Amino acid sequence: MKIKPARFAACCLFLWMISMAGGRASAGSIAAPYQVGTWQGFRPGALSFTFDDSCANQFTIAIPMFNQKGLKMTLFSCTGVMFAGWPKLQSAAAQGHEIASHTVTHRDLPNLSDADQLAELTNSQNAINANVTNQMCVTLAYPDCKEGNDTLTSAYYFAARGCSGQNVPKTLANFMNISSFVCGALGSISTLAQFTNQASSAANSSAWCVYLIHGIDNDGGYSPLPSANLQQVVNFFSTNQDRFWIQTFGNVARYIKERSALSVVEVSSNSDSISLSASIASANLDSRIFNYPVTLRRPLPAGWPGAVVSQNSAPVTAQKVQVQGTNYVMFDVVPDAGSIVISKMTAPAIASPALSDASHLGMRLDGQAGARYVIFSSTNLQDWQPLQTNILTDVSTNLSFGVSNAAQYFRAQGLP
Repeated sequence: MKIKPARFAACCLFLWMISMAGGRASAGSIAAPYQVGTWQGFRPGALSFTFDDSCANQFTIAIPMFNQKGLKMTLFSCTGVMFAGWPKLQSAAAQGHEIASHTVTHRDLPNLSDADQLAELTNSQNAINANVTNQMCVTLAYPDCKEGNDTLTSAYYFAARGCSGQNVPKTLANFMNISSFVCGALGSISTLAQFTNQASSAANSSAWCVYLIHGIDNDGGYSPLPSANLQQVVNFFSTNQDRFWIQTFGNVARYIKERSALSVVEVSSNSDSISLSASIASANLDSRIFNYPVTLRRPLPAGWPGAVVSQNSAPVTAQKVQVQGTNYVMFDVVPDAGSIVISKMTAPAIASPALSDASHLGMRLDGQAGARYVIFSSTNLQDWQPLQTNILTDVSTNLSFGVSNAAQYFRAQGLP
């Protein structure tokens, strides 16, 4: 097999151009030409699946469904009555699901004295924080959707969920009674069509749709939802994540607060790099809670084939997207987590290709730390097949992979 890398050694083609839809929030001080996504990834709408009362099938059926598709949910759990047990809640948290408060005893908060409301709010939060150690309990679901004393609630939780049956607008003045839709036999949403119609309505208005689920099948929970319906819903949304951003209740609420407070300033720029800062410091938001990545984008400078992004010197995943004919670099950064640098992508090169045996090829890939490159092979310089994708952690790396005896030509291609 004859190896001919030289002709295409520095080839840097960008074939991945995604037409991205999605709203832009008019945040207070986003310097041109930067834009902040209304929802992460500039997706049109946001969805949250919330589960109340720790019903048995939430753990045996729903969590495995969501895990299989890589989706996250919020479990609003009581710490006294209807208590699931800390091992179940800790396991769910370890898998990335939010464990949040549904009070201690599930009593209607408006019917309690301020002292009793305070006990319900603080004792449930303290118990969760003491036993679920990899996240903070900072959101609440009102028992029976009955809002209590907002002043007390907001002292311990930054967002609370009710169930007034409306999509949540992209900008909120009051985080103490965020709406949701009751699902299942006694709710307004049960079938796949009803779930998707409500989600589409949210996406069409750049809004947030929150689903509220209790029982599943015959586990004794309120307003049971058939597991077959839930499986259809999970399958559908897992394959439509370009349109719907699916995240926990707490993380979507975090994103809204951070996006609304975000200040983006370009600090310096030259022909090869741009430095900027992204901050929410002026809003006095607690950095222990408000540290969720927000999505930014800016047009690629003229002559840049792509870009690599870092924050605090660590690589940040970046994508090249096309919006109305303009190429952008889109990336997620954490506010106030260090300086952000956008660098012009370096064209890749293949060096020292050699066969290690009859069917394995070794070579060195030279490029840019943090950049993503693909190696292609061809037998005729026309039909190219991808062999391997690599994200460089340094300026070069050694590669080895099996190749066909017919392959004669190799090239590297950068993917922003």
